[in-house]
Amino acid sequence: MAVLTVTIKEEVTLNGSLRTFTNTHTETVDDVYHRIYDVAFGSGNEVDLLKFGTADGGTIADSDLDYLRITNLAAANFVTLRILGNSEEYAVKLEAGDSFILNNSVMDANATGSATLTLANIDNIKAYSDTAASQVEILAFA
Repeated sequence: MAVLTVTIKEEVTLNGSLRTFTNTHTETVDDVYHRIYDVAFGSGNEVDLLKFGTADGGTIADSDLDYLRITNLAAANFVTLRILGNSEEYAVKLEAGDSFILNNSVMDANATGSATLTLANIDNIKAYSDTAASQVEILAFA
């Protein structure tokens, strides 16, 4: 077992005054997954970045994810992430250098605007690049 410490820090200078915001979170983790992944250009070349399931073995177990960061390492292209689960999906646009962070593997997506949420496990995260092949960094702790 190890202790993961995640610190998110924002700094902005407004009217000559520095404002700093910091949030630190710790989590006990057993497993680390790290990979730099090539992401092809175009939605027809979408790749599986990460799978979730009921048990380990090429996937991250549904209930085990404590922290996930996906960072677009490209200098100019954006990457589209598709998060799929429970026959639903949502998409996230990651501009060059941006990161997407999750602290668990549960989601809901609803096109009807219903106020009733049905949280379910994420099954898969996929990606494709906008104008040229890109790389993303995946860092997950379970």
